[in-house]
Amino acid sequence: MKKLIFGCTLMLLGAICGTGWLVAYSSLVEAGAWSSLFNIFPIVGFGRKDGYVVILFYIIAVVGAVIAIRSIKQDK
Repeated sequence: MKKLIFGCTLMLLGAICGTGWLVAYSSLVEAGAWSSLFNIFPIVGFGRKDGYVVILFYIIAVVGAVIAIRSIKQDK
């Protein structure tokens, strides 16, 4: 049960933090500039250091989901 709670917590926090970082990035656009969230990711756009942080948060969310699913299967 502890692993299930830990996995769900990681999943939620990773998704919330990654989305929050993207929202914060999109609100920092200068006046008159065209912005896209794809510019933050290193693969799609020009790439910034912020993109690596967002990818890290979403990887943490996926790891949390895997831990939670394994815990559910193990408890049966």
